[in-house]
Amino acid sequence: MTTTELEAKIEALQEALKTKSQEQNAYQNQIDTLKKQLADLNKPKLTMKQFDELTELVECGIEEFDFDDLDNYSIDYGIDYDNRITCESFCFDNVDELARVVCEKVYTMFGEANEDTNEENQD
Repeated sequence: MTTTELEAKIEALQEALKTKSQEQNAYQNQIDTLKKQLADLNKPKLTMKQFDELTELVECGIEEFDFDDLDNYSIDYGIDYDNRITCESFCFDNVDELARVVCEKVYTMFGEANEDTNEENQD
């Protein structure tokens, strides 16, 4: 084989590899889309109105939380090199209470369903 023939063959193989890579990416995108559809299949469905109401309830719960209460935070103070008091660390400690307030609001949107166990359904 000549140099020209070898270069042409290499170029053809590179083009074939590029085409196969594009096909592989297309298949991977289809797989990802199908996996997302499978994951979403058993999720409860909400209308846009319900999503809006849920968003409003979450915002309301956050607004009702008292972020100004100093007991919600841990603050460590220190003295700077020029004798100024500094805040060395600042941490929000009351995440559980915030979650409780928000969840309390969100729970008002839903009713409680009865859970059927397999034992009850075997009769």
